[in-house]
Amino acid sequence: MKRRDFLLVSSAAILAPPLVFARDRPPSAVELARPLDPPRMARGLVMTDEAGAVLSIGSYSGKLVLLNLWGPWCAPCRREMPSLSRLAASNDPEKLAIIPLAFDWRGAKAVRSFYDELAIANLPVVMGKGENADAVLGLSRLPTTALIDREGNGFAAVAGEATWDDDATIAWLAKLAG
Repeated sequence: MKRRDFLLVSSAAILAPPLVFARDRPPSAVELARPLDPPRMARGLVMTDEAGAVLSIGSYSGKLVLLNLWGPWCAPCRREMPSLSRLAASNDPEKLAIIPLAFDWRGAKAVRSFYDELAIANLPVVMGKGENADAVLGLSRLPTTALIDREGNGFAAVAGEATWDDDATIAWLAKLAG
């Protein structure tokens, strides 16, 4: 083996672990974002809080809404949730509402148990119905996040596991939230 080849292989072996580690983190949400074409009115979305009271997207009028569709039984959703919690901790809730809309046949107690397991205290327990989310927003894959404008229209989606607390995503959301 020539010295030059040895150096190239050695350099690759030294550099490979950080590159592999960097790929282990899910892509930035801003990288995965795609427009919903056409935009979809989200006002028909049915949601309930932890006590079972009905919630309306209309109550978030005037704010950008980040609606994360997830389930505590979904492995990518479970991995994504701490990043969403960190985003919520640094977020201005007057400009951006973060709603983790859970789908679990075991109900709100399963979501609360998952939050407790990860010490997530800054996200609400919000429950949804899968067929309703699909009918209203055309979204059925978990995790998927819809961005809903101030008038209640879903205009973008992030399909799959994403990183929500990286600098690029935080700057993008701040710009969208105005």
